[in-house]
Amino acid sequence: MDLANVVANLRRNWDDPSWWRDIVVPFGVRTALVQPYFRHLASNDGVRVLDEDWDTLLILDACRYDMFVEHNTIEGDLSRRTSLGSNTEEFLVRNFRGGTFDDVVYVTANPQVDVRLDDPFHEVVSVWRDEWDEEFDTVMPDAMADAVREAAEAYPNKRIVGHFVQPHYPFVGERGRELLDEQAGIELSRRMADGDEPIADHMNVWDMLQRGLIDERDLRAAYEENLRIALPHVRTLVEDLEGRTVVTSDHGNLIGERPKPCPVPMELYGHPPGVYADSLVTVPWLTVEGEGRRRIVTGSASVADDTASSNDAAAAGAESGQDEDEATDRLRDLGYLE
Repeated sequence: MDLANVVANLRRNWDDPSWWRDIVVPFGVRTALVQPYFRHLASNDGVRVLDEDWDTLLILDACRYDMFVEHNTIEGDLSRRTSLGSNTEEFLVRNFRGGTFDDVVYVTANPQVDVRLDDPFHEVVSVWRDEWDEEFDTVMPDAMADAVREAAEAYPNKRIVGHFVQPHYPFVGERGRELLDEQAGIELSRRMADGDEPIADHMNVWDMLQRGLIDERDLRAAYEENLRIALPHVRTLVEDLEGRTVVTSDHGNLIGERPKPCPVPMELYGHPPGVYADSLVTVPWLTVEGEGRRRIVTGSASVADDTASSNDAAAAGAESGQDEDEATDRLRDLGYLE
């Protein structure tokens, strides 16, 4: 937790006994006992996503495997995988930090990509910079799907990662709006990426649940509604993409589960770092076979067909490079690139 956010919470809640009881004490126990147990005594043999075979990887942030199974309408081969992280930061750091991936373009609605990684990709398309929804402090799934389409056209010879926010809070559906008049979005992450003071405007939904301000059944309903809102846009996007597309998640969420084995029999909520409980790190892995495959290369030019002559290959590479430049200019005109 960022120090500035800790200080802000102390100022806001220091005289509230329920905050100390429901938030601070569980946080201390989790940090002192639960996280060290999972990090040092339990194993997390998660999947390294770049080692897998795909052309486009679509990440639904904080999507539980069981919830995806219940609500998914996209046809494909569904299996389960173990994520390398129990929150977005761990997922990003353990999959990408320290590497160079010139064959990957990362399209993200989540500012954590800009915060946690030091430019390891061919390009990062920060959709949150220009498609921010001021009402909910997030990026809506339709805007994100459009940005992935643009990137897939702009970079025909790159692997594309599309990182959606939903079903992560804020809960933007009708049920979510009715239940939660004020809720944190992902504005804290945006402020971190912009170099501003990283403070949330409101309480997040998991703290609300821990403090008894929202019923667990209502939270589940709003959480699932967020996924149902996103899935039609993801389904249409998958249909538009060529090659092999995988739909997955960076992590799940805990909704009052008591992980076993665990040194402390306590209920856990949200997606705390370093807690590799099954319901938190088990994620969907839906493989959808589209038409053909993308021809992936590093650098800025494509490769020609294997049967082309060297002159034809050079011409094809130059043409593809020109197409990429033109499409990149379109992304820049739309505001996705600086």
